[in-house]
Formats: sequence, structure tokens, C-alpha cells
Amino acid sequence: MTTPESSTRFNDRVENYLRYRPRYPQEIIPFLQGEIGLNSDWRVADIGSGTGFLAERFVELGCEVTGVEPNAAMRAAGEKYLRGHCNFRFVDGTAESSGLAEAMFDLVTAGQAFHWFEPASTREEFKRILRSPGWVVLVWNSRPASQSTVSGEYESILEELDQDYKKVAEKNSRPENLESFLDNGASLAQVRFPNLQSYTWDQLRGRALSSSYAPLPSDQRHEWFVQALRALFERHKEDGLLAFPYETNLYWGHLK
Repeated sequence: MTTPESSTRFNDRVENYLRYRPRYPQEIIPFLQGEIGLNSDWRVADIGSGTGFLAERFVELGCEVTGVEPNAAMRAAGEKYLRGHCNFRFVDGTAESSGLAEAMFDLVTAGQAFHWFEPASTREEFKRILRSPGWVVLVWNSRPASQSTVSGEYESILEELDQDYKKVAEKNSRPENLESFLDNGASLAQVRFPNLQSYTWDQLRGRALSSSYAPLPSDQRHEWFVQALRALFERHKEDGLLAFPYETNLYWGHLK
């Protein structure tokens, strides 16, 4: 569930998160327009909104978007990132207790966050704030280790860190509760979008250190971690850039 520990994991990583985390591909919007009828008149609640990367796609379409985020530092960064957009606002809340009005939203979204939520109470909260037909869209940017040598070697570095990475990776891969989140135990549908990233050394380092399990400079493992990343970069860079294959996994269905 959304706990004090899970909501503060990124307190010391907000700047790297904002600068170096991959965004979500623009292609998800026309896909959702065709698949669920998304349009600019919809009200969207983006839960675990972080710095607003997923919310940004719906804001650009013209939707009225409310980001729900328990981490004050993340909210502050997101407000700065999306400043100037009058159709976006942040509120302090969680997936299990959003504080939003009942039956006011056409769509609930979560980007890179659903695995931190408590499924049963989150499901009831989503149903409370949604109006019919009650669409839910969940999105993750992931690094399939089997897609490239770079992905596999990066994964090996992370696995050497400690059990914290393994616990987060297991949560992030595909939460089991996705299979039974909808009414009557139905599964969410799934589609994948390629999302290739190209990193300079500074960008790779910043991206790695934005992760909640990455050792910060005060950690004795930090120097080893950075050196291992640098060796990976030097082995595989081309013209000063490292090609890093991501894919965006999108799940959707309706609760009402």
C-alpha cells in the first residue's frame, strides 16, 4: 500500500527523476482515443502523479487533469514542470484515499506507481471517484533485460546491489493484482510501445541515481555502483551516446 516509507523514497532523488527519467510516448494518446474514446472533454485523475510525466500527455490533449501525489517534493517539482497549464492541478493524497470528489472523473491513470498501491482499497477508491463507464489506464516504462546486451548488463549491476532492488523489480514487473483488478476478476488489456532512449554519460548516471534503490553518495556502495555504470557506458557507447531500449507497457479496462 501507499505507506510513509513508499511515499518518501524519492525525497533525495527528485532532481534526477525530473531531468533523466524517460517520458511516456505521445503515441499512447491517439491509441486511447481510438480504443476507449478518450477526448479533451474528459476529467482525468492521475494517481501517484510524481512529477507529472504521465499527466502531461493528457494535459497536452486538453483534458482537465488532477494529479494525486503524497510526496511534497515531487508535487513541487511537478508544479514547476507543468506550470502554465491551467488544466492541471496537484492535490496531496494517496491511491487508497485520494480526497477527490465522488463520481467526478472519466478516467483514472497511474504511471510507474500502481505497484506501490494496496489493491483492494485502491480499487474501491477508483470506483468511488469514477463515473460510468469508469476507465482505468496503468502505464509503466520498463527495461526488458532480454532485449539487448546493454539491458542485460545493466540489470546485472542492479542485482548486485541488494535485496531492495529485487523487491522493487518484482513489484514493477507485472503486479499479480493486475489480473483481477477489474470487476468480476477480469484482466486489464495490454499493449506495448517502443520507447528507445539515448543517454550521454551524465544522463545515464542521473537516470540510474533517480531510482529509489540506487545508492546515494552517502552510501558505501555508491562509488562501486557509479564505476560499474561507467564501465558499461564505455563498453557500449557510440558517438558518445548509449542506446538504451525501453518499452512502455499500457494496461486498460473499466471498473463501472
